[in-house]
Amino acid sequence: MNDLLTAMAKVCEKYPVEEKRLVVPNYQTGHVLCETLSQAGVGWVNLRTETPTGLALQIAGDYLAERHITLLDGYLTRYIVEEIVQRLQERAELHFFYKQKANRGLAAAITTSLMELREYNLTSSSLLPDGFVCSEKGQDIKLILQEYERYLEQQSLLDSSGLLALAIQLAASYSSEDGIIYLMPSFVQWTPLQRKLISSLAGEKLFTLPVDTLQENQGKSAISFYHAYGITNELREVLRRLQARRIPLDQVTVAYTNEEYVSAMYSLSLTLDFEFTVFEGISAFLTGPGRTLQGILSWVNSDFSTRVFSNLLQSGDLVIKPAGAQNEMPPIQAVRLLRAAGIGWGKDRYQLLEHYTQELGTEQAQQFNSLIQSLIKQIPAENNDGYVPFGDFCRALAEMVQLLARVKDDLDSIALTVITSCLKGIGELSSLEMTVEEAVDSLTDFLKKLKVGGSGPQPGQLHLSSYRNLVWSGRPYTFVVGLDANSFPGSVRQDPVLLDSERKKINADLPLSVDKLEDKLSTMAEALASRRGELVLSYPSFDVVENRELFPAPLLLQIYRQIKADPLLDYSDFLSSLGNPVGYTCGNADPLDEVEWWLCRNKKGELFDQVVVSNCYSNIGSGQKALNARQLSEPTEYDGALPVDIARSLSSEIFSCSQFEYLAGCPYAFFLRYVLGVQPPDEILFDPSKWLDPLTRGTLLHSIFCDFMRKLKACGERPDKEKHKSLIQDIAQHQINYCKQMIPPPSKLVFQREVNELFDCCYVFLAVEVHRDSEPLFFEVPFGLGPEKVAKAGCGLAWPISLDLGDGRSIRFCGIIDRIDKIGRDVYCVWDYKTGSARDYGEQLYFNKGRQIQHALYAIAAEEILKKEFPGRSPKVKFAGYLFPSVRGEGREVVRPVANRRKLVDLLNTLLEIMEKGTFVASHEGLQCHYCDYQLVCDQEAAVKKAKLLFENRVVRRLDPWRRLQQYV
Repeated sequence: MNDLLTAMAKVCEKYPVEEKRLVVPNYQTGHVLCETLSQAGVGWVNLRTETPTGLALQIAGDYLAERHITLLDGYLTRYIVEEIVQRLQERAELHFFYKQKANRGLAAAITTSLMELREYNLTSSSLLPDGFVCSEKGQDIKLILQEYERYLEQQSLLDSSGLLALAIQLAASYSSEDGIIYLMPSFVQWTPLQRKLISSLAGEKLFTLPVDTLQENQGKSAISFYHAYGITNELREVLRRLQARRIPLDQVTVAYTNEEYVSAMYSLSLTLDFEFTVFEGISAFLTGPGRTLQGILSWVNSDFSTRVFSNLLQSGDLVIKPAGAQNEMPPIQAVRLLRAAGIGWGKDRYQLLEHYTQELGTEQAQQFNSLIQSLIKQIPAENNDGYVPFGDFCRALAEMVQLLARVKDDLDSIALTVITSCLKGIGELSSLEMTVEEAVDSLTDFLKKLKVGGSGPQPGQLHLSSYRNLVWSGRPYTFVVGLDANSFPGSVRQDPVLLDSERKKINADLPLSVDKLEDKLSTMAEALASRRGELVLSYPSFDVVENRELFPAPLLLQIYRQIKADPLLDYSDFLSSLGNPVGYTCGNADPLDEVEWWLCRNKKGELFDQVVVSNCYSNIGSGQKALNARQLSEPTEYDGALPVDIARSLSSEIFSCSQFEYLAGCPYAFFLRYVLGVQPPDEILFDPSKWLDPLTRGTLLHSIFCDFMRKLKACGERPDKEKHKSLIQDIAQHQINYCKQMIPPPSKLVFQREVNELFDCCYVFLAVEVHRDSEPLFFEVPFGLGPEKVAKAGCGLAWPISLDLGDGRSIRFCGIIDRIDKIGRDVYCVWDYKTGSARDYGEQLYFNKGRQIQHALYAIAAEEILKKEFPGRSPKVKFAGYLFPSVRGEGREVVRPVANRRKLVDLLNTLLEIMEKGTFVASHEGLQCHYCDYQLVCDQEAAVKKAKLLFENRVVRRLDPWRRLQQYV
């Protein structure tokens, strides 16, 4: 036993039946200590754990109950102080802190300092402003403290320091049982109020329990060292050593120096399937309810983005069970509903989900809509100044987490209770108003610091503890991790609110920054000295995140010198004694999991054949097969090459003109989209700098131009720049307003900028039309899209156009012609609006290698439509072209005369041959790659590189059609 347990054993032996009270910082500590004493073979009775707060409640409990005073939870103090600071700033009563906004950082710093003053029994009446470097600062601190005290009094609240102070006042008249023995660890950093209360109750019956020192402990425990490549490997080495020696997990304590080790151990426990306890608890962030709350906060902060909410739905942390539903709704169905509704983002736009689910009419969809609408309504709306009531916001979140969070185990159950209780507590207390972003940041910061599931050592489980609480554990095997110089002792800064120079003047007992550093060192020394059995000290010698080397803490060199009994040893001696850092492989030890097994085999050179890996991991095998195939000198199915018997059926489909051009642009992209049916996600994405994507913008302008020209046609008027400017403006504004409802702009500034650009396009269009000689006749003319489209347009063909290509081959195609103009008797022209740049539409590029054939195909379609509209006539399309009515296009017209249809037929035959041969290899030029929707699917650089090799290799006959296509300029 160590000195602490030995001293306890002596007291229990001397006073076997008397009541003994072990006063410790918290009840969990006392329980662990008493249990450790029992495990050491010491029997005891009447030994009860107490805390200073518990003792204070015993004394002052009746007093508080009679006056209806409630004990304040510590986590709420920050929100009280934040509210006080905000109110004082609004009233211009602060003179030092008036420039700083009452944010969570300032509030947290002031709260920490105020609570420390109260722990040392300093009140607003005893605080002198002259003790501060600036009297205005002292007056502000005094005023904030005074307002805090007033708030507690008005709300009938009492914080822990106030409770201790009250208990000390009442202790003289408190009648406790005689003969109670009090035991108090001497090394605990008690506050003056805590120490005074314990002393006043115990009197001469107080026994202070000592702790070992490193010098006294020398030789009482076997000490060893190692270093590791990152903290995960550092923890893995702990587990490897336990596995190698068959040491039970419940014989081991792992002490850490920073919080990263808790999350790293948590991840390892999930991967390797073992259980562990954490003395301080784990971050609520790591639990299901914690992730649920964080997901909801992200959703709200993203302006209710459906993408963010979809990620949360698919995380597995939510229970999607609307009221009245028998079973949970599969997440993928919920995500599809959100995407199909076209919401994108914006709280108000979730009405689109209601309209969409009503159209669907299914019970499940309507139930899901009811759930989403109820969630949306719970979040309080912003007022005219853009603020929300923080209390209402927290209460709404508590209800949402309670409803949605999935509870998978006991830890999740505890976390759900703690999180919802804290949110409700803040909600009941806070009257703050803040922006949604500030509210989200505040709660995110709170959630990061919130710990749940704290526990002492349990049977069958590894125990994880901060080095500050290591002294309480008595397990025979101890690992202390994270002993790099950055983590321990690390750097200690002055309190930003109460400087060291001010602390000396305010109260000589207030700890200084140097005291905090010494406290770290002494606490670690006491923890290490208390160890019996085996002690292993380690540090990460490399930070894998920051990609930099780390150095051992000075403490490690100090201990190494003691072990070797040589004070002249330096860091080079210590580092050389450590050998190589442990890494991702297990060396000669047994691997912890499959990954380590494979890494070890590979490192030893035992994996000579990829087949071994492929047989065990089919996905890796498939990937390796694809990789090998792409290295061949022939196109394979992994490059987009299909068997001919499958590919032949493709040419019988009905095509749009854009599909032909898409094929000519990149056959592989065509293969992914139209053969395999791989479609990009159909969702509206938030871009803070952009409202409309190019496709939506083009569709909007097409609609504006069509409505404008139809109205002029109905009135029998020709475009006039002065007369019709207001008309096109009104049409554009109406269409823009509708588009705004469907797609919310990210900001007023972006919206106005793009509206101005749209109006500029309208003015360019009007200016071009004023000087046009032809007569606009038909607009948005459909063909091959069914009778409904024709009826809506007033003209067109319900069936697709069939074009004979010779040798028994034909194609069918469909589309919408933007405009047909009359330029003479039975002579017409076809126009297609392009709202982008005219850069790729040069005078010499008639077909542009098949990427511009719409004008030729639409000319054929227009003649068929005109024959139907004017029976008995022989209409001819003289030319077809592209109109660029935008600022970028500068109103340019690109005219293509209709001639040499034999060449068009040859080009179409070539495109069909590409399809029929099934040769969907990527374009060797790679011109479309930058704008391609399949950049995540296609390895652009490798695909284009191979395509070039295949194109240049004339032996590869399958690419002959593609080579011929390049000749159609």
